[in-house]
Amino acid sequence: MKRKLAAAFLSSLRPISRCAALVLLVIGICLVGWNGYWYMVGWKAAKPDRVLSSLKEESGSNANTPVSADWAGKRAKSSPSSALGAYLGEMTIPRLGVVIPVYEGVREQELRRGVGHYPNSAWPGGEGHVVLSGHRDTVLRRLGELGIGDAIILRTEGAAVHYRVVNVRIVDDEDRTVLVDKARPTLTVTTCYPFHFIGRAPKRYVVIARPVRVDRLKL
Repeated sequence: MKRKLAAAFLSSLRPISRCAALVLLVIGICLVGWNGYWYMVGWKAAKPDRVLSSLKEESGSNANTPVSADWAGKRAKSSPSSALGAYLGEMTIPRLGVVIPVYEGVREQELRRGVGHYPNSAWPGGEGHVVLSGHRDTVLRRLGELGIGDAIILRTEGAAVHYRVVNVRIVDDEDRTVLVDKARPTLTVTTCYPFHFIGRAPKRYVVIARPVRVDRLKL
């Protein structure tokens, strides 16, 4: 009798189990599809086909001038008052042959689409410290190929600030020194490290650059 009751109970659970398994399968497929979509968006955000036109536009600018205290003094010391998620410009890395859009903020919403600008950091042309961050497996997947002397160009409305890499560091993920103010204009680009690490990466890869030239662009 007990065996019959147990068998009947288990039989009644089978339809429920099948439904639960189907629901979990559908949820899993949706999550994989959603994450895969945004991964591809981030992967394609670094666009090689825009580099040539971007560099041509810079070469056809009104004037190419070295960075000076006078010009820097006319620029804001802090970042522009842009809303989170706003498009700010683009970062060109000639050595890697890529152009990456830059957005205000370092939330997942911005990092999915390009490189994020830390809101409390400065903006190119000012006297402060510009800090950008991006994902190691999408837009900054080749950042480790940069070396001392390589160029990084931040193009904003009306100007393109050229930087040269002066240092590369690997720090712990809790190291906040990459965000502190600098005594001279500085660009810092950070991403997680190691690049091919599965799971949450324990360190940060930090590229430090200094401005060498400003191209004033035609508007």
